[in-house]
Amino acid sequence: MDIIKFSIEKPVTVIVGVILVVLFGLIGLQRMPYQLSPTVTEPEIAVTTIWPGATPYEIEREIIEEQEKVLKGIPGLVEMESSAFNNQGTITLRFKIGTNVDDALLRVSNKLNEVPSYPENVEKPVINATGAATSPVIWMIFKTAEDNPRPVNTYRTYFENETRQYLERVEGVADLFVAGGTEKEMHIIVKPERLAAHGLTVNDLINVLRAENINISAGTMGVGRRNYRIRTVAETNSPEDIENLVIRSTGQKRITVGDVARVGLGYAKLTVAMMHNARQGIAVGIKPEPGTNILALTDRVEKVVKELNSKKLRPRKVYLDWVYDQRPYIRGAIGLVKN
Repeated sequence: MDIIKFSIEKPVTVIVGVILVVLFGLIGLQRMPYQLSPTVTEPEIAVTTIWPGATPYEIEREIIEEQEKVLKGIPGLVEMESSAFNNQGTITLRFKIGTNVDDALLRVSNKLNEVPSYPENVEKPVINATGAATSPVIWMIFKTAEDNPRPVNTYRTYFENETRQYLERVEGVADLFVAGGTEKEMHIIVKPERLAAHGLTVNDLINVLRAENINISAGTMGVGRRNYRIRTVAETNSPEDIENLVIRSTGQKRITVGDVARVGLGYAKLTVAMMHNARQGIAVGIKPEPGTNILALTDRVEKVVKELNSKKLRPRKVYLDWVYDQRPYIRGAIGLVKN
């Protein structure tokens, strides 16, 4: 076929073809994701298990080894890497390129159900599809205002309960990396001499706290043509509720938690020191979903952060300090390509 002759004889067809090529090229250019470096998507799933107070050796022996036994047979698994830390263990699973992430997540979840048992106080494993090695593309520091005397480390619970959800709901955000701060918790400081005076042990106190600090459903009761749901509400919500729990009753005298211990709200032990420009803070990193346009994601996150700082965080005298994003590098690289 003579292309030159065809083009001369049918110019309209050629013009239409050129317009279609240019049109689809422009559409593809607009939808092309911009990011700092090319990504070869290797499906990666991280399984994180929390065991408060445990050492790395206990984490490895009691949790990681048991999970590895059931996870090693998953189809498509290429590599399994485990890490044990104080209070936490993580298993990172890497699959063949092209593996459906949703199917892999389902298989991992089903296999974890085959673990026979976990030690007491171990939290339910958390499965994260982004993988433990995914790097944040945006960094912010949660700080207190100059006139706020309260330490920023005590705002970790507030950030998790009141702020985190707004950042996670942004389109394209897969997960947040949060470091620093300490969680709010209830402290029960036992007085050994008072326990000994009443003939009690620490185990007696622990057993009462476990047994009494729960809400129990007692079923339903039919009255006429109506059914009433009966529940025993005993979950404690304040230090006073815990102090009033009865450890032992002799019929003549009741011994409560307040008689042998001091109860009050406090904070967990600080294990991470996070500093930025000589000021303490809580580091917040934004992890993107695979294939997300980093420029558009950063613009959306920045808009949400500005709204949080101006409306929700300002009355609390705290704010999110924008530290780093990849927009200058990406736009600079695009500019070099265009020039």
